[in-house]
Amino acid sequence: MEDVKKQSSIYLASSPDIEQFTGKYVDSHCRIVASSPASYDEATAKKVWQISARLTGLEQESLSL
Repeated sequence: MEDVKKQSSIYLASSPDIEQFTGKYVDSHCRIVASSPASYDEATAKKVWQISARLTGLEQESLSL
């Protein structure tokens, strides 16, 4: 399994085909797959951002989403 992970990393680092894909992942077989539907939930993303900013002491107003 470790060799497959290395192959995926090499593919991601060196393939010009990857430049056009955003918001997706590459699985252990070097196939491009979309992230889970939950990852597109903007309300959850905002809440996670706010909690993270509070826990790290960062001011939300000073950072852009």
